[in-house]
Amino acid sequence: MPHRLPVFGALACALACVGIGSGDPAVALDVARDTAPRMEIAFLDVGQGDATLIRSPDGRAALVDAGPGDPTAQLEALGVDRLELVVASHPHADHIGGMEAVLDAFPVGAYMDNAQPHTTATYLSLMRRLSARDDLTYLEAVPRTLTLGDVTLEVLPLPPGDDLAHNDRSIGIVVRFGDFSALLSGDSERRELSYFLEQGAVPDISVLKAPHHGSRNGFTTSFLRAARPEVVVIPLGDNGYGHPHEAAVRAYRAMAREVYRTDRNGRITILGHEDGSYRVRTER
Repeated sequence: MPHRLPVFGALACALACVGIGSGDPAVALDVARDTAPRMEIAFLDVGQGDATLIRSPDGRAALVDAGPGDPTAQLEALGVDRLELVVASHPHADHIGGMEAVLDAFPVGAYMDNAQPHTTATYLSLMRRLSARDDLTYLEAVPRTLTLGDVTLEVLPLPPGDDLAHNDRSIGIVVRFGDFSALLSGDSERRELSYFLEQGAVPDISVLKAPHHGSRNGFTTSFLRAARPEVVVIPLGDNGYGHPHEAAVRAYRAMAREVYRTDRNGRITILGHEDGSYRVRTER
């Protein structure tokens, strides 16, 4: 499993051996980190909802979910001027509420959703907006690997059955950049997480976006043992659902080295390197 870079020790020695700096080994290590190609995953602070920006080393960007409101100011502040791919993990308003604003604000190359309709005004309005756009490529959420520069996005198999609740038909995506990896799966609950396991689709990962905002039914011990995340990020805001549930937080802390929450830490950005190392930056 990839591990986060230690500050000293064997890696610092290795850097010295290849001639990166001859002074303070910590400085040499920072130089190597700052100059090595890296990808970014930014978990935006959108309140009680999800919006995750993925950016490749060459600056290509994708957005998975768009929160309950307009996230464009945050995206613009991060330097986004185009999105190669936009994904709606499932059609709940806390994931697609800001999608129309995103489509209006940026050129978008392709759009993916789980093809499971909803009856809400938010969903129907978004569908009307999408149907009027002939410049978008629609991608079906079937098992496939998409590329974003040097980053790959592996779309996991959806559980069969249109009668499933929307949460358990959330699109799951494994993001990879060399040995660094992250798993995003919308509001997946136990049924879908178990299905991912049955399909052998849960890899050993560096970062996990907590499914369903850290809910009681958004994790299983078997799923966490398979994924073995080092970092768990819980996107959420003030809510009346009891998110994150104490049982979920205990399970995450028992497995991961670090657990972050957007309601406490603000925007959380992971800078991942091909060798599996990474840095975590928080807004607060």
